[in-house]
Amino acid sequence: MIESRVLLTAFRGSSAEQLINYVNVFDTLFLPNDKVKDSEKLIKKISDDTYDYVFSFGQRPNIKDKVHIETTAKNGITSVETDFDYEQLQKLFESNGVVAKISHNAGTSYCNSLYFNGLSYIQKNKLKTKMVFVHIPYLKNIYNKELFFADFIEVISKTGDENEYRKIL
Repeated sequence: MIESRVLLTAFRGSSAEQLINYVNVFDTLFLPNDKVKDSEKLIKKISDDTYDYVFSFGQRPNIKDKVHIETTAKNGITSVETDFDYEQLQKLFESNGVVAKISHNAGTSYCNSLYFNGLSYIQKNKLKTKMVFVHIPYLKNIYNKELFFADFIEVISKTGDENEYRKIL
């Protein structure tokens, strides 16, 4: 099996940063919490390197021990939807013990801005990269951080593996 190239992004100072600090097998990109610079860094990274998957992570304050998989990013009246197979991702999360909700609202600030600009760049440049944005809880809303992070990383490791998808169908 050919290994997928995966990039993980997270905003500095967030639970998402701690999540990807937990990982050492994928490329990572830490973002400075600046709407313009965040998108510039992401676009530079995906234009310089070829990735099969980009997982961008942010934190959402009102969720506990679950994730929200974002389908859509908006800029005013313009919206862009991911072509990532988010329903299969949801099934992978669920089969690995992580409660996952499909969400159509990536927020109104940093997360949404990064997602909108990343998806727009990928689509405009006809890249084969699949990007998805996942909101995770604040650390205080995760009951068992080590288990949650381990299960989470297990799911990311299985992304793109057709055998894993077949197991859950």
